[in-house]
Amino acid sequence: MKTGLSPKYAHKINDTAILWFHRSNRYVVVSESLYTLITLYFNSTDKKAFINALDQTLHIDPLKGKDIFNEISFFLEDANTVSSIDHINQTVSPSHKSSLSIERSYRFDNTIVTVHFESPIIESLIHPQIAHHYTDTASNPDIRFAIFKTNDDLHFLKNNKHIGSYKTEKFHFLQGKFALELTNAIHNLDIEKWIATFHGSTITNGKTSIMIVGDSGNGKSTLSALLMASGLDLLADDFTPLYEDLNLYSYPASISIKKGAFSTLEPLVDGFKDLETHKTGPKKVNLKYVPPTSRTKNSKFHCQCNHIVYVTYNKDSESYIKNISVEKILETLIPDSWISSHEKHARLFLDWLGQIKCYDLNYSDNAFAVSSINSLFNS
Repeated sequence: MKTGLSPKYAHKINDTAILWFHRSNRYVVVSESLYTLITLYFNSTDKKAFINALDQTLHIDPLKGKDIFNEISFFLEDANTVSSIDHINQTVSPSHKSSLSIERSYRFDNTIVTVHFESPIIESLIHPQIAHHYTDTASNPDIRFAIFKTNDDLHFLKNNKHIGSYKTEKFHFLQGKFALELTNAIHNLDIEKWIATFHGSTITNGKTSIMIVGDSGNGKSTLSALLMASGLDLLADDFTPLYEDLNLYSYPASISIKKGAFSTLEPLVDGFKDLETHKTGPKKVNLKYVPPTSRTKNSKFHCQCNHIVYVTYNKDSESYIKNISVEKILETLIPDSWISSHEKHARLFLDWLGQIKCYDLNYSDNAFAVSSINSLFNS
């Protein structure tokens, strides 16, 4: 059936299939049985042929077959619908810049980056996470970024070239774009060859890595800090980039820790008590930023990822870790991540997912959680 709605790629993993729709750049996980019906749908010449095929091959009543046809048609229309664009399509020339009164420079190994901020509020979106790389000796930086605001729009420039503009309430898109541009500058790579950036924290033992994902407030960053205190290294916190070589690359930002975890980490993290407390967001949440240590001082570090762990902290629950399907991981990973729309990258991403082992870690005991992650590195 030629409808133009078929997925460009389909990748089977265990008893599920991940479908990628090029038009919308959407990834949808479906059961094996639904994938069978979708395959039959596209192999049929028209609606009548599909209903007859259901009757002959699967013994499904024609009346039920009509309902299935309508449901699949609706599913495919929805899967191909392009979501609203939060990036503002406009061009801002350097002459439009407001007075950029704040200048901060950062050293990442041999790379010097200078960022010009229009105001302290805009500075607070970026600076606290990378403040541990601040340097006051940067007369000739390798790259200059500028971030400023006009009306309700935030604008991002690189070496006086407009990179993107974003609505103020969607400032996290600006943060994500800045992080990708900074990561690319640090590693000196091709900006067009990044496959994805994931909203997940990643820990490494110096050889391989484990990505930690979960809903906001579920303890990802706290667990990352605990793991770092136990001797592992932080590859990235909340922003983990994947390149064409299928390696995860370091993003040397600090781990953001909310007030509720201060007492847990104070005795475990050297100097935690002396870290500055920042108030962020409309609710003025108290945060401290814990700089990465040890191996990740090498800003160019990168490695493969073999495991993704979905984390939930619940102080009243029993602690356990178990294997789960990639579907559970994708429910959390996809909505908050950026994934390239290039066909080559979609195929690489699906191949990469097919090699990952997925786990569900529910914990109330910090020692159990740390031990469980360490065990995965040794498995």
